[in-house]
Amino acid sequence: MQFKRTGATVIGALVIAAGSALLTAAPAGAVGGCDPSKLCLYRSTEYRTMSFAASSTGACFDLEGYGLVYPSNGINSYVNNLPVNATLYHSEPTGWFPMSTIRSGGFSSNTGALTPNGYWYRHSEKICTGSAHP
Repeated sequence: MQFKRTGATVIGALVIAAGSALLTAAPAGAVGGCDPSKLCLYRSTEYRTMSFAASSTGACFDLEGYGLVYPSNGINSYVNNLPVNATLYHSEPTGWFPMSTIRSGGFSSNTGALTPNGYWYRHSEKICTGSAHP
C-alpha cells in the first residue's frame, strides 16, 4: 500500500513539473506570432491584433495608417526582434519629439503598465528604427 502511494506521489510531482515547464515565459522571438527578425506592434494588449511589422533597421513609419495613433487604439503591446532600438515620436510645433524607445529584444504585453495610461505609446505618430529620424 505504501508503495502505491509513493508511486502516485512521484508521478504526480513529475506531471506538475512537466506542466510548469510548458508555462514558462517564451523568448521575445516567439511572442505574439512576431517573426524573429521583425518589430511588431499590436493594437491590443497580450499581443493580439498585430497591426504593424517591419524588418528595416533604418527607416521611419507613420503609425496613423496602421490604426496605432490616438484616438484609435494606439500601441498596446509590442515585440522588437530587430538588432536595433525603435524610437517613438510625437509631432510638436517645434518638430518631432522622441516619446520613448523600444530596446532591441524588448517586449511588453501591456504598454499601459509602462507609462501612465500608456500615454507615450498611444500618442506617438511615428516610429523610427536604428539611427533614422523623422
